[in-house]
Amino acid sequence: MFELKESKEIELLNVNAQIYQHSQFETQHIHLDSPNDEKVFMVAFRTIPEDSTGVAHILEHTSLCGSEKYPVRDPFFMMIRRSLNSFMNAFTSSDWTAYPFATQNDKDFQNLLDVYVDSAFFPKLDPLDFSQEGHRLELDSNQNLEIKGVVFNEMKGAMSSPTDQLWHGMSKHLFEETTYHHNSGGDPEKIIDLTHEDLVAFHQKHYHPSNATFFTFGNVVIDEIHDHLERNVFDKFTPASQKLVIQPAKIFTAPVSAQGTYQPLPGDEENHHVVVSWLLGNSHEPLNLLEKYFMSNILLDNSSSPLRKALEQSDLGKSPSPFLGIEPSNKEIVFMAGLEGVAANQAENIEKLILTTLQDLVKNGVPKELISSALHQLEIGQREISGGGMPYGLQLMLGCMNACIHYDDPISMLDLDGNFTKLKEKIAKEGYIESLIESALLANSHRLTYELKPDSSFNDNLEEYFSSTLKEKEETLTDLDKNKIMKLADDLKTRQEADDDASLLPKVTIEDIPLKREYSKSSEIVGSRSIYEVGTNGLVYSDFLFPCSSLTNEELLFSSLYTFIITEVGIQDKSYEEIQAHQSKISGGINTAIRLQTKEPSELGTLFLSIASKCLEENFNDMEELIFDTIKSVRFDEEKRILDLLNIFVA
Repeated sequence: MFELKESKEIELLNVNAQIYQHSQFETQHIHLDSPNDEKVFMVAFRTIPEDSTGVAHILEHTSLCGSEKYPVRDPFFMMIRRSLNSFMNAFTSSDWTAYPFATQNDKDFQNLLDVYVDSAFFPKLDPLDFSQEGHRLELDSNQNLEIKGVVFNEMKGAMSSPTDQLWHGMSKHLFEETTYHHNSGGDPEKIIDLTHEDLVAFHQKHYHPSNATFFTFGNVVIDEIHDHLERNVFDKFTPASQKLVIQPAKIFTAPVSAQGTYQPLPGDEENHHVVVSWLLGNSHEPLNLLEKYFMSNILLDNSSSPLRKALEQSDLGKSPSPFLGIEPSNKEIVFMAGLEGVAANQAENIEKLILTTLQDLVKNGVPKELISSALHQLEIGQREISGGGMPYGLQLMLGCMNACIHYDDPISMLDLDGNFTKLKEKIAKEGYIESLIESALLANSHRLTYELKPDSSFNDNLEEYFSSTLKEKEETLTDLDKNKIMKLADDLKTRQEADDDASLLPKVTIEDIPLKREYSKSSEIVGSRSIYEVGTNGLVYSDFLFPCSSLTNEELLFSSLYTFIITEVGIQDKSYEEIQAHQSKISGGINTAIRLQTKEPSELGTLFLSIASKCLEENFNDMEELIFDTIKSVRFDEEKRILDLLNIFVA
């Protein structure tokens, strides 16, 4: 049974974080107790691929294709129609796979809990579903072989993206001798090597309660959940003989340079990407993570930040790389900086630009204003409760996921007050940030300079690989082999067209739905403002709407460029660097957009310029003043700055 091991009230998040541990399996259950009516559940597994066949990704798909208790072809999507869920999904990360859902209905929560638990621990893993979701051979109308499969096709599309090629190319070199060296989603060339037996073995090894972590959030009854898991999971297993542990990367003895290629879009045939990256210690150590985020804010937060400014103003590329800053999803933190739209043979110059900028910063010192604004941005980031398309409770779960996956303290990842205190003590010491940049970056031998080069024959070479592979198979095909391939296609079609018995799945009925529901406090009107009072962890969110007179078609065409520029240039007699620094000091950034609002469907709408921002409560007046100054006194005479922004906008 589960036993409560630790409990801590986290006022910043309005939750009581509780850690339960199973007495026999040592499995953790992280419960975030909250008066929130949106109940969230998630089960996560350490999934540690040893190749790039995409086994973890394909397993995620096939686990949702029917289970022992619910042997229907597609219980996941069928439950969407039988549920009041506010969120249902499944994720495959580089070292974990998770199955979360959320709902505000008690009966619905119990239904989804039963379906999700059975799908994860007792999936059918039918060979037909493996062929459908993973890969299979089919014969076309001319009796030529072709490769099909949901994940196979998905990853062919994904790996044609320059950003995917860039990330996986860097990871392959940064994370030697670890699971991150491989592509957990699957490389198309390797996916076709995966067998159904491999899939089943991977499930048996990784989808075990000893290797799982359970998460819940909201107003749930813990004893009921524990009882459900005991009866439906733990009673059917015995503890695993060993823990699955993700190893750290092999550390470089000296900086490394590497290259890769990608398929450029038409007109991008000379577009090289160059990124310099470092490993910066464990992502599941909260003080280390907070410290590295702080350093990244110092260097890259906005256009007045020294490293970002150097990259944006450089003639070596068109714009900063999409990989800019911290990536904490793996066991070890990655810090990245670079450029895209680079000419050939410029990697050394970009590396020199980045290192020289860092060296100058260490030598000349980091301005105090920059330090205080970076700390301010970090605090806003930690306080913010943003939707991001996910339930709030799920965001908190994902925030402590790394600690759970790597056997560390999940509460320490959520309760950052103590770590902020420690960080502020470090910042108060003279030369701290300069020393941090020196040790974490300049003196860090685990540095990779990676260049992604355009290759117009990239896709052709990939297709040639598959064509030659298929041709080799065709030459050895017997009539019996062809009959098996055709039978598989027929069996799949029969399975897909078969009517599933939906009554096997639980559902919510009208009787399960409460007649009333609670809403947040009504808004009040103060002058021209509508004010909403909700819990925001001390942040104020504001959206100012300025009516626009009728815009011409040409003005509408340029409106998105206008909204992109006006918060990125100077105001009155201040330069864009000064305004960017001021924005960071008093707000969490300013966003602009053109919006169309209507009161009734039959009425013509009104265009508004929306300027939205968030800030700490004590900075509201300064933020409001900045927004009105932006409207009244924005500078369009900073021609070089506007040209740089235009290049970023069209990149």
